[in-house]
Amino acid sequence: MKRSRLVMGPVLFHWDEDRKKDFYSRIADETDVDTVHVGEVVCAKRMPFFDKHLPSVIERLQRSGKEVVLSTLALVMNEREVNQIRDIAQMPDIMIEANDISVVRLLAG
Repeated sequence: MKRSRLVMGPVLFHWDEDRKKDFYSRIADETDVDTVHVGEVVCAKRMPFFDKHLPSVIERLQRSGKEVVLSTLALVMNEREVNQIRDIAQMPDIMIEANDISVVRLLAG
């Protein structure tokens, strides 16, 4: 019999840093979610506020046995956002979800 997996998509709300960190900590410690998507998919202007916390959030989720997928913007619109995606693509040992077709090309090498 195939085992079902529970996957949580990225947070779409504009929460402050502390609320978002607490949320992911609770997901790591208190849920049976198998895979957790993290990252900003809605607005690139929100990325600088939480992206600095991504390494520690990812590490905590992985330590608790969660598979982590780093989600990217749904719409990449300018060179700054392309550069942000390039930085994300350099993160080692993590699956990346390409939500804009332009990201696929960046992730391909």
